[in-house]
Parts: sequence; C-alpha cells; structure tokens
Amino acid sequence: MVTVLRHRGTNPVAVWGRKGWMFVAVVCAAAIGGCGTASIGQTSPDAVTKTVYDIAGLDGKVYGRRVLVENADDGKSRWMSLVVACKREGGCQVVAPDGVGYPNFQAFLNDTKLIKPGDRVLGAANITSPGEPLQAKTFTKRADEPLALYAGFALLVLLVAVWLILQDFRRRRTGADE
Repeated sequence: MVTVLRHRGTNPVAVWGRKGWMFVAVVCAAAIGGCGTASIGQTSPDAVTKTVYDIAGLDGKVYGRRVLVENADDGKSRWMSLVVACKREGGCQVVAPDGVGYPNFQAFLNDTKLIKPGDRVLGAANITSPGEPLQAKTFTKRADEPLALYAGFALLVLLVAVWLILQDFRRRRTGADE
C-alpha cells in the first residue's frame, strides 16, 4: 500500500504517511507483546485434557511423570505431576499442569510460570523419550531474560529511525518549495 509521489521536481519517494507508519509501529508492538510464554501459572485439568487430545489424539500414548521442585525461597520441596503425550507415529511433548505443551523438559522449565526463577527441579532429562532408560537430572530455573526491556529498546530505535527519515523527508520537501 505504498504510493509514490512526485513533489515539485524531487525524486519519487515512497511515502506511507502518518497512518502507515503508525500501523507499522502498532504491528511491531503487537508482535513484541506476543513474545513470551503461553503459561498462565495456574493449574487447569480441562486445559491439560484438551492439550493432550490435541497432541496425541485418540490413538496416541499418554503417561504421567512427577518431578520434584525445591523452592528457592524457603527450601521446601513439592511434587509436580506432568503428562507426556505422544503421537502414534512418534514425537512426544510435555504437558504442564496449566495445559501448555512443550517439546521437551528444558523448554518447560524455561517457559513455565509454575516454577519460579531459582527453583531447583529434579526430573527426567529425557522425559519425552518413553523407550529410553530414565536419565535423572537436577535443573535450576534461570531468571527470566528481560525480553520486554530489549523489545522496548528495539521498538524505540525503530521509532527514532522512522522519525529521522520523516524529518529528512520534510527538510527535502521544504527545501524544494523554496
């Protein structure tokens, strides 16, 4: 939807106008806002059932696994049940108690809101490989990356670049008018 204008002897310039640039900024902000996890941090049996059905279907394999979570705050431990859903033709995913599916245990650990940064988790490193011998491993959830900070900075840089381009365009246009 770019229109090319010829303004009083200047070279053709692609101009979107204010609405076009505003549209670009809004789309970028929406895309950045959509980054992150789908985890809601609350258990939901209905969401788990739906996700398991979406992954495994009616003829897939489903089994449960428990992991031991040690809270970083008080050192208390608790059990967390996970579901592993496998398609009939192969390929398994970890389904968290909030109903979000993850391709492996590490992705679950990195993205879930059910475990806080600093918590230690003892679980199967190969949880999505049902035929292999169990490989227990202790994981520590890392602190969340300040993605919003980086994304906000990138958006600011983008908006400043757009502003500078528009200023240059206005200067050229007023210089051609004189």
